[in-house]
Amino acid sequence: MADDLTSVNCKPPTVLPVTNEAPSRKRPDATFAFGMFGVEGGFAVSHQYNRSPGIIRPGDPVMLRTTTVAGYTEVTAYVVDGGGPFTPEHIRAHGTAVPFYRSGDEWIATAFGRPDRTTTHYIVEAVRTDGTRHYADGRLPLDKAKVFAHRTTSRVPPAWTNDAIVYQIFVDRFANKDGILTMPDSDRGWAGGDLDGVTANLDWLSDLGIDCLWLTPIFTCNSYHGYDTTDMTSVDERFGGDEALRRLVAAAHEMGMRILLDFVPNHISHEHPWFREAISGGPKRDWFFIEDDGSYQMFFTAHTMPKVNLDHPDAREAMIDVARYWIEEFGIDGYRIDHALGPSESFFAALTSRVESINSDVWMFGEVTATAHLSRRYGGILDGVTDFPFAYGLREFLAGRLSAEAFAEIERESAAVLSPDEFSWVRFFDNHDMSRAIHGWRGSEESLEHALSILLSLPGVPTIFYGTEQALSHDLGEADGGMSVGRVPMRFDPSIEMKEATKRLIARRRTSGARQGSPVYWNPDGSRWEWGNLHGHL
Repeated sequence: MADDLTSVNCKPPTVLPVTNEAPSRKRPDATFAFGMFGVEGGFAVSHQYNRSPGIIRPGDPVMLRTTTVAGYTEVTAYVVDGGGPFTPEHIRAHGTAVPFYRSGDEWIATAFGRPDRTTTHYIVEAVRTDGTRHYADGRLPLDKAKVFAHRTTSRVPPAWTNDAIVYQIFVDRFANKDGILTMPDSDRGWAGGDLDGVTANLDWLSDLGIDCLWLTPIFTCNSYHGYDTTDMTSVDERFGGDEALRRLVAAAHEMGMRILLDFVPNHISHEHPWFREAISGGPKRDWFFIEDDGSYQMFFTAHTMPKVNLDHPDAREAMIDVARYWIEEFGIDGYRIDHALGPSESFFAALTSRVESINSDVWMFGEVTATAHLSRRYGGILDGVTDFPFAYGLREFLAGRLSAEAFAEIERESAAVLSPDEFSWVRFFDNHDMSRAIHGWRGSEESLEHALSILLSLPGVPTIFYGTEQALSHDLGEADGGMSVGRVPMRFDPSIEMKEATKRLIARRRTSGARQGSPVYWNPDGSRWEWGNLHGHL
């Protein structure tokens, strides 16, 4: 591979040749089995957050687009400004009516610009020829209508993210203050990693060039992974308790590193006091989606993780207080927000507004398993999102199942939807919910190094999964071992060549002047990219 960042060869390794044609230009993600990534279809009245601009600046008029099947005679948006939450009935009764006009196959409306830090809520109503009213997205009665929200803002991601190299640590599987870890007998068992173990290895991470640590959930919980918290205002004692986090934050800050916590507002443990009170018929019942028969909405099919109703005013305020607490009391620098597709944009607008008023330097990005097209709904709502199409595209490209041109098209799409200098595209090729990419690349460390070179040569905020610098892998694939197969114990062997390769590639990114918003120019065949000044390429 080239050592000069201005010219990075993007051809796949010869051991893994490209074997398929590029996908359609209209749907570059269509070659993958991305069931959760596509735009939802089948709605008689479909808005799909189709609004522009992607990030709404003070005074910008906002164009809304909606499509309908035949038989609708008029479409109207009802618009209310304010922090919310607002019910559809409130918006319909008190909102300003903004009519759509037909333009070809679409209906288009334009709303007036708003001042900075204004949150706007709206519903989209379509009237049929028989006078019945339906609402986007879905043919629903008014009380079930989808409430859309966006935020007018002058905010851009914190300046420090322009240079950030994020390192994701799965806390239970990383390190213990007393020594290295071994894999537990059960893949769901505790390995014993803790926060003092992270602190003890900050020198290792600093030597790599890492300056931002993302910790998987550390709040009091029932599981080794932490995504089922029972108390969102305490650190689990198995991870070292509150004082261990204070020690880590202090040590990391002294070394110039930032600390991100994994924040899970969408769901909690069924043993959390909020839910136990709710399921027993207490005042917090409406904080959840509990039916008369006792059933309730949950995180996918996990009955141990009930979904929180973050459009209930009190539940929303309680959850935002959790985010505030860790910033004010522990000095954390940001949040990776789990399953951001779950809560409403109204909740995220309220969360962002509160956090920004506390510390505008706090960075918040969401885990969003969606195309760039659908991810635009978070423009101005969050600082950024995870770029899953990029991750899967890179994995497929280096496995020889995707052409360079097709991969280039996937990379270009996100920047076209939301510019990286205004929105953080958090980019990666491995995380805790998938098999490690090297396993799919037949153990090829050449491919792993190539992937790091690509990741660290493109715009966006690069995120490296723990152990990548050790070429960690596993025996079972995801099909046999599930999506947790990559959560193997960390090792710290300085003699492994991948460590020096990782260190060199990170240093190259820093010395090149590359930043998350730096422009990229693809050759027509998609075979390589260049950093540079725009005027120099005209």
